[in-house]
Amino acid sequence: MNAKFKTAALSAVTMACLLAAGAASAQIAVGGGATLPEILYDEILPSGVGLTNFSYTGTGSGAGKSAFFSNSATAFKNESVSGTPAWTATQSVHFAGSDSAVTAAERDAYNTAHVTGVTGPAAWSRMIQIPAVATSVLIPYKRSGISDLNLSDAQMCAVFSNKTGGQTWGQLRGTTDATTVKVVYRTDNSGTTELLSRYLVAACPTSGFIVSNNFAAMVAGAVTGGTIPAHWFGANGNAGVSNAFIGTGTDSRVGYLSPDSTYTGSSNAVVARVNGNLPLASSIQTALAAVSLPVGGAAQASNPLAWVPAYSKPTPATGAGSSYPIFGTTNLLVNQCYRDAAVQTKVRNFLVGLLGTTYNTPITTHNFVNLPDGTVGTNNWKTQIANVFLNASHPLGIGNVNVCNGIGRPLTN
Repeated sequence: MNAKFKTAALSAVTMACLLAAGAASAQIAVGGGATLPEILYDEILPSGVGLTNFSYTGTGSGAGKSAFFSNSATAFKNESVSGTPAWTATQSVHFAGSDSAVTAAERDAYNTAHVTGVTGPAAWSRMIQIPAVATSVLIPYKRSGISDLNLSDAQMCAVFSNKTGGQTWGQLRGTTDATTVKVVYRTDNSGTTELLSRYLVAACPTSGFIVSNNFAAMVAGAVTGGTIPAHWFGANGNAGVSNAFIGTGTDSRVGYLSPDSTYTGSSNAVVARVNGNLPLASSIQTALAAVSLPVGGAAQASNPLAWVPAYSKPTPATGAGSSYPIFGTTNLLVNQCYRDAAVQTKVRNFLVGLLGTTYNTPITTHNFVNLPDGTVGTNNWKTQIANVFLNASHPLGIGNVNVCNGIGRPLTN
């Protein structure tokens, strides 16, 4: 075989492999974002080396939303390949997870670029935002000799603003312990931070906190000087916060994180009660089920913001059925239409499982809270969401053939 023929043959093989890889990657529903539900998604999404169904990379809510809006998967990993290399710039993002709700500005910018009056390849179809599961935000702590920490709203405000009442363990416990309280906070843009911020704004309206997924921005108006105290400790991601309580030199810390295998929310020895309460799934479901989706009624159904209700702080109380006050939803961003029919089917089937009972057990096993399903409270969120987005004949239904006619999230960027 001459060199020229060898080169041509190798080129043909290489091209065939590239085409095969491209075809395979086009079939994978690629997503990422919030680290809060990552352990859940890792279990319920059939992903991993050699699998070509789903790939979810925990990057933080802010990065997840950005990837979805720009349709750039470079921040995500290809879990179907050994070593999980980053996706290339041409890989589309099919869905994203975020505990940080889409803002009006983000919605309007997306609609201007890809929906309203847009035709051709830039017509990606409507963005859909729905809650996936409900969650509490836990307050982990570590202080030698203490296993029953209970913080009031006022103490929570003092701790996270570094004000008197929350600066030392003695102030928290009514003792002479002068040990400094050291806050562990998220350095990445995090939906978990945003859920905490919503509680703090409601609990301490005059303290200077603002709603934000960025911790430094959240506390800038609350801490003296507007900057994070030097003795506080920054960590990246939910795992970073959890790890910040392991080993020597970690005593006297307080932080915030979503439930994980260590911090399940069931033990007061490692997570604080707030207003006397540990997280109780039924109380969180009941609080959420007091709201009907979409917020504002059927006329608001096409508004992605209407499917994630604003936070409402429960009145402090203790006893059976009382509400733990730091909670919210982790949400999914998807499109109504996809140019890749296989991806569209996978995304839709994932939502069918979430809005049915398929994933109820893993959701509770990972210490998350199933969406209101009619068993508690007033409203059945699962049915309300499914009746719109999983109804192929509904004007907003995923895959509606009358709407998804030549438009949709592209195969490649």
